[in-house]
Amino acid sequence: MTTEYARRTRLTILLTLIVVAGCGASEKSAEPHDSSRTSNDDDATDVSITRDSSLRTDKSSESKPATGKTDAIASSNSGDPAPETPKREPIYDPESDAEALISAAVLAAHRDNKRVLIEWGGNWCGWCYKLHDVFKKDDEVKPLVYENFELVLIDSGANRELMKHYGGADRQFSYPHLTVLGGDGNVLVNQNTEPLEEGSEHDPALVAKFLREWSPEPLNAQALLEAALERARAEDKHVLVHVGTPYCGWCKVLSAFLADHETLLDQDFVDLKIDTLRMIDGKAVADALLPGESRGVPWMVVVDSSGDVKATSVGPDGNCGYPVSDSEINHFLTMLTQTRNRMTDEDFDAIRADLEQYRIERDRRRKGQT
Repeated sequence: MTTEYARRTRLTILLTLIVVAGCGASEKSAEPHDSSRTSNDDDATDVSITRDSSLRTDKSSESKPATGKTDAIASSNSGDPAPETPKREPIYDPESDAEALISAAVLAAHRDNKRVLIEWGGNWCGWCYKLHDVFKKDDEVKPLVYENFELVLIDSGANRELMKHYGGADRQFSYPHLTVLGGDGNVLVNQNTEPLEEGSEHDPALVAKFLREWSPEPLNAQALLEAALERARAEDKHVLVHVGTPYCGWCKVLSAFLADHETLLDQDFVDLKIDTLRMIDGKAVADALLPGESRGVPWMVVVDSSGDVKATSVGPDGNCGYPVSDSEINHFLTMLTQTRNRMTDEDFDAIRADLEQYRIERDRRRKGQT
C-alpha cells in the first residue's frame, strides 16, 4: 500500500466517520459526556434488520446437505435456479469495492489495536442473516465485535477471487465464512461457521468463545505513556494525548484526523491514544492527566517530556473534542501553537483548512442523506 493510497483511504474513512458520528451520549461509557461530541455510531450506521421467522430454514431443505448452506459460487456455476432472496433488508453490497473496504478496516484496526473480521456471504443466504443478527444484537457477542474488531461484510459471489486470496484457493467455502486479519493485514484464521451452530441457529456462547480467542491482547496505558514520554525526551517533543472509548463516534473521527496529519504533527508531537475502556489502567492514566475536569469524549492534553500538562482541549467554551466549529478549531490550534517547536504557521494553516473542508464535506453529505 503506497503512502498516497493510504492517505486517501484515511481521508475516506475520516469523511465517512464525520458523517455518521452523531449526537447523544453512549451508555457504554462510564465517563461524563458532552452530548455534542459523543455518539454510539454503531446505532448510527447499523442496518435495521427484523428477524423473519420464514428464514428459520431447516438445513435439510437447503441445497448443500454437506454444509447446510448454499454456496453462491457453486450455485452460479451449476445452472441451478438462484435461491430465493430473503425478504429482509440487504446486509451485503455486491457493488462495493471490497478491497477498499478491507484496506480501510486494516488501517482502522492497526490504529486502534483491533482486528478485522470479514464476514463472507450474500443476501441470498439465510444463515448469513442469522449470524449477523448475533453479531449485532446479542448482548454478549455485540460488544466483543464492536470493541475488538472492524467488521466487514463482503459479498462472496461478487468477490470470489478475493475470498480465495484470503481463505485459500482450494477451500470449499460454506456460508457465512469468517476470516480474521491482524492489524498488519495478514490472515490469522479462517473459520467455517458450522461449529458455531446449535440446531437451526448460531449459538451465541460458541460465537463469543471464538471472538474472545481471536481478540487482540489489551494494551497497557501506563506503559504506552512511559514509552511516549521516553520518545519525547529523545526527540525534543511533546506528547499529544487523546482520550476516548470505542463507543464514541467523534473519538474515531479525531483518531483518523490525527493519523491523516501524522507527517505534520510528528514534527513536534508524539501521538498517544488512551482508550479508557479497552486499555489496562486506561481510566487511571486519563484521570491522572486531567483530574477533576468535567469533560466529554474525546478530550486531549499536551504534556511535556516530564509528563507535565501544558495545554488541554478544555477552553473558554468547554471541551472542543473533535474541533468542528470555528471556536473549537481555534482552541485546538491554540493548544498546538503554544507547545510547538518546529511546526510552521503554514503547517497550522493547512490543518485549519482541512478541518474546515471536512466540516463542509460533512454538511454536504448529511444534506445528501436527508
